[in-house]
Amino acid sequence: MALKSEWKKNLLLVFGSVALVFGACLAGDRLLGRLVMRPVLRGTMELIFPPKAEQTFGFLEFTYTARINSLGLRERELSSDPKTFRIAAFGDSYTYGWGVAAEETWLRRLEDALRAKGWRVETVNLGKPGSGPPFYAELAEKAIPLIRPDLVLVCVTQGNDLNASGDDEGAPAATPRSRAAVLARALFPNTMRMIRDLRVERMGDTRKQEMPPQKSTAEDNRRWQENTARDFHAKMTPEERARFDAMDPRVREAFFAGTFNPYMVDLALKNPRIYSLPMNLEDPWIKTRVDNLAGYLGRIRRAAEEYGAMTAVLSVPDGPYVNKPAFEGVAKVGYVPDPQWMTADNADEGIRRAAEKAGLPFCTASPAFTARETEPDLFYELDGHLTPKGHALYAEGIAPDIERLIAPAAPREGGT
Repeated sequence: MALKSEWKKNLLLVFGSVALVFGACLAGDRLLGRLVMRPVLRGTMELIFPPKAEQTFGFLEFTYTARINSLGLRERELSSDPKTFRIAAFGDSYTYGWGVAAEETWLRRLEDALRAKGWRVETVNLGKPGSGPPFYAELAEKAIPLIRPDLVLVCVTQGNDLNASGDDEGAPAATPRSRAAVLARALFPNTMRMIRDLRVERMGDTRKQEMPPQKSTAEDNRRWQENTARDFHAKMTPEERARFDAMDPRVREAFFAGTFNPYMVDLALKNPRIYSLPMNLEDPWIKTRVDNLAGYLGRIRRAAEEYGAMTAVLSVPDGPYVNKPAFEGVAKVGYVPDPQWMTADNADEGIRRAAEKAGLPFCTASPAFTARETEPDLFYELDGHLTPKGHALYAEGIAPDIERLIAPAAPREGGT
């Protein structure tokens, strides 16, 4: 009997010791969470564009130069200040800043506005022209572990991004992990994060010798666009050719001269009613796109949560839905306008529904634009993208929502 009692005591001692060690490991992991810093990135990486590249574009309505940092983003080099609250924005050309200088983009103007109010913030532009929600999710899963933002903004352009939200099969899920990996990350998130950070830092150490920075002039890009335009024109159907001939003469001339985006013309010829598609939210095709968009937003939210970041969805205004001169402008490029676009809020509603399905806050600055819907210089007349004035208005309209999001966690200048 004494032997049996002694055996029980030993067993309890073993279990107690294991529990004590396990508890100490958990406590150590939580303590580590206060010490783990953002990874130190060395060398160059091509998250979106070739690092250190420089491209100048000369178009009918604007000329601008895009300079790329060492991570392949249209950005400055990232700050090394660990106390800076970092805001990362994923989006398309409206976030990238097509047609404006980097300092004129709404994201940089948002940073300026928040800093003027005393917030210690830094914005990171992860926009890419011609991309959409599938790319945003893929990029977020790759970029968030590297740049370690505190707030992730998914910037969904009205209409276009809903149309581009994957095929009818739905949004693909993130790469599945083994049960052991899931359990390890759940129990020891900070330790696992530190291990991943060490791998990230080694990526920079083991890269091959860097290639010389890529540079292209406005003339280089003009010639490329001119050749692309000729190729598109040669392949036009008779119906497309007739619609092309009905476009504004300025568009046709600039198209052949290589000073107008040839892909915009091609899209207008192949999908002249594309702006109308997102207006019918009860259409099965659009319902599928809303579900797909929600799936991609969910992937981004999970990638952000893994690194302790918040996520919010922003609706970025597209001119024909919020501005009368822009509405008139798309007809000059070959789209078929519908007055219903500007009398309904469906351009926002589809994005709002997807954000709600993904469990994310939704923010819009559309009222700021509709309040000034007759102003002619918020969007480029023919190109359609936001002008510097339009970027400034969007930053002004969205800033109050962003400030409310960061207020609980962002530090103040001069504070801790």
